[in-house]
Amino acid sequence: MHFIFDIDGTISFKGQPVSAPIMDCLARIQEAGHVVGFASARPCRDMLPVLDECFHHNLLIGANGAMTYFKGERLASNPLPQLTSNTIMGLLEQYEASYLVDDEWNYAHNLEDSHPFLFNVDPLRLAAHVPMNEIHSTIKILVLGSNRLEELTEKLKSLDTTLHYHSAEGILDMTNVGVNKMAALRSFGIIPGQFVCFGNDMNDIPMFVQAGYAVAIGSFDKLLPHASCSIPVGGDTEDRIIAKLEELAFGNGIPLRV
Repeated sequence: MHFIFDIDGTISFKGQPVSAPIMDCLARIQEAGHVVGFASARPCRDMLPVLDECFHHNLLIGANGAMTYFKGERLASNPLPQLTSNTIMGLLEQYEASYLVDDEWNYAHNLEDSHPFLFNVDPLRLAAHVPMNEIHSTIKILVLGSNRLEELTEKLKSLDTTLHYHSAEGILDMTNVGVNKMAALRSFGIIPGQFVCFGNDMNDIPMFVQAGYAVAIGSFDKLLPHASCSIPVGGDTEDRIIAKLEELAFGNGIPLRV
């Protein structure tokens, strides 16, 4: 069985690496013959620092499905069309928005060096911070703030993109139309109904709808109707995640939804 995990707010909390107990549990699941993969809003570059090195060659779906890496190699990417990217950047300049743009591996931004979001951007120094005119394939655009964010958001909604609002961080991200985690899983060959997933936010909904079993972390109201069960966020969240994983991977079979 494939076990697919969102990262931030699901198995990693407050931007910290996934804890050793959860990583050990995932390793045991893998040793038992299950397949472990990760699907995150982060670009694949920024997934690596929060995962143990033994998982770096596993399936990594980044940028909400806009890029896929496996065995350390890029298998697929789905960038924004250049015209759409140019239109978005024009709006961001017009509304004096702060932003970060990811290409296939490198990134551009207009943030102050002290901006807290940058602490989680390429901490292993695997990529390069380049000028915007050196971004030739726009995989994802993050909007981290604007004095007129609501007005800007309405403008961005009118464009032909996939737009997510990350409630925990208060940021927007945009990828090409049709990009989502489930589309990337399907392209990789994972069959709907034949995988288990864990997630916590809006960008996990397409994956939850198609999962054989879906575990929601927290209480995001739009995700819960698509979950098989949920685990509340609290002092024992990690223990509950591990217990659920052991139940599913080593119990009396996974109760897949019909």
